[in-house]
Amino acid sequence: MRRSELESQDPAVFAEVAADAEIGELGILTADGWPRVVPLNFAAVGQTVYFHGSQAGEKYDSVQADPRCSFSMVKAYSLIPSQWVAPRHACSATHFFKSVEVRGRCELVDDPDEKASALQALMEKYQPEGGYDPIRADDPIYAKALEVVGVFRVSGSWTAKMKFGSNEPADHRRRWVDKLRDRGEPRDLATADMIAATLEATE
Repeated sequence: MRRSELESQDPAVFAEVAADAEIGELGILTADGWPRVVPLNFAAVGQTVYFHGSQAGEKYDSVQADPRCSFSMVKAYSLIPSQWVAPRHACSATHFFKSVEVRGRCELVDDPDEKASALQALMEKYQPEGGYDPIRADDPIYAKALEVVGVFRVSGSWTAKMKFGSNEPADHRRRWVDKLRDRGEPRDLATADMIAATLEATE
């Protein structure tokens, strides 16, 4: 990463972004040599990413032929309008976020217990209210589904990025904190807290 001060290897950041990002993006190489980015739902167990899909088609064929992949996920925070610090100059507009990029391999999961755990993690993420029998490999109601569904695992090295203006002048960050708290949306308040933490770290 070019800006090392924005980098993080904190597993807690990985877990937070994986839990809150609704869509992840899988980067693969197709048979004709072109890169393809596939948006999909996903869940993480530790620092391993799982998603489900068909055991046929371009995505399946591509990862079977070459499992090398990248995977990215983003938790978006507030958009910052330029006029908060520069009334006429557009270049100070920005957007804050936390992200994780994984570089590794995408592989089909064969083990029924691992498949069940991955699918259960997906349900817990996207249907946290419950309302279903937990997915277990030894439960007969899920036997057929676990047999036919494709579950994929993405694992490898990863890097998180946290952009909250730590490389910007302190007076800009203080202005952003004040403006965000005035605007007062839940995302703004969370962003203001993150920016304020960068000020505390340098003061």
